[in-house]
Amino acid sequence: MKLSLSPRTDLSIKLAYRSFLNTQQGTEEYEEFKRLLYTEDDSLVQVLNNNVLQYLPTISKDLLKVCDIGGGNGKRIRKILKFWHEKFNMQFKLDFIEQSSPFMRSFGTEDIDFFCETRRLEMLFEEAELASDFDVVFLVHSIFAFEDEKAVNKVLSLPRPGGTIVIVANAQDSFLAGLKRVLDAEYEDSRFEISDLVRVLENRALPFRQIQFETKWAVRKEALRRKAEVILDWLSLGRYKHLAEDRKKEVWRYIEENSLDVGQRVLFSESEVAVLVSCPQNEG
Repeated sequence: MKLSLSPRTDLSIKLAYRSFLNTQQGTEEYEEFKRLLYTEDDSLVQVLNNNVLQYLPTISKDLLKVCDIGGGNGKRIRKILKFWHEKFNMQFKLDFIEQSSPFMRSFGTEDIDFFCETRRLEMLFEEAELASDFDVVFLVHSIFAFEDEKAVNKVLSLPRPGGTIVIVANAQDSFLAGLKRVLDAEYEDSRFEISDLVRVLENRALPFRQIQFETKWAVRKEALRRKAEVILDWLSLGRYKHLAEDRKKEVWRYIEENSLDVGQRVLFSESEVAVLVSCPQNEG
């Protein structure tokens, strides 16, 4: 009998991440996690729009070609494109890539169709056939399942000369990054994090800049356990309730040591980073 050499999902955090996002439970827990940290209006998109995206050189164009990799249910890219359209009167062609079937089913484009032509690709980014002529490529909290440097190579091949790649992730020393390290201790591999991406860019001497910002939120003390478990359920990919008791105690020690009790509320702060990679213009 021939043995399969495929990596097991229960041993690989990268495969577990992909698998969990392809379930209804995974997509619902991710959306609940986002609402807790960023509110329904999505403060992360507001930070990007106000501090990063309105200053990109590509806003001078009438028509922008955009690629969104791992865009979830599409709410974020729709908010971004509507912001650009309303502020700069731009039109768009969008390639939207998402491997999760539940997310793709909930991706509606009715509110952007009159200024954006959308192509949907329900597949892993590594398997998508994409041109190398995008003005902006987005990866917003979506690099964690990258296998290795090959995925980064493909990302770097996508922008046209003068285009920009916008990557957003937790900072290496952030609250959630530390929590993931505690929760991921049983896996044989680790998630692809922003430090892995920066290492690739530095090794290739590629120009990039980092913009750091803080996402803050508060939880009333009587709701702390319930709200914290929203975060833990998502970060553990649905496995938090099945952790050993000693691991749960370690998780809660970490939370207590990295939050601020101010009486009726507990305050949290998450360090995040936007990495902007610019593709040089052709000379001559």
